[in-house]
Amino acid sequence: MKAITYTEFGGPEVLRLEEVEEPHAGPGQVRLKVLAAAVNPLDHKIRNGWMPHMAPAFPAIPGLEAAGVVDEVGEGVTGVSVGDEVLAWTVTGAYAEYALATDFAAKPADLDWDVAAALPVAVETSARVLDALEVGAGDTLLVHGAAG
Repeated sequence: MKAITYTEFGGPEVLRLEEVEEPHAGPGQVRLKVLAAAVNPLDHKIRNGWMPHMAPAFPAIPGLEAAGVVDEVGEGVTGVSVGDEVLAWTVTGAYAEYALATDFAAKPADLDWDVAAALPVAVETSARVLDALEVGAGDTLLVHGAAG
């Protein structure tokens, strides 16, 4: 399969289009045919080596967020079938024809692929903040300057 890869930290000049081995869904994973991949600021920080705790093994495929169609379902995965449309936080990199994910959600039918691909990090961040603030039913929350 074709994928964007990099073998050293750096700017966009380290990115290469390469032929790599297709990943296959293992236990707890789905494989999706990637139809859209997001470009997230976190991807840039990881690729530049600024996030040592998230440093990938080389060669690496960038991209945390993707949307696509499930084409393999690993052992133990329930609630999703081959052919389902999903958005996902990938574990193998989204800048590829296929990606693996353990965290995914159904893509609403009326949501464009590019918008769906941009949701996983924003949704996870929002959920984490709401949990940390213990926001509950009946609470009012003011979000001011939510630009990133």
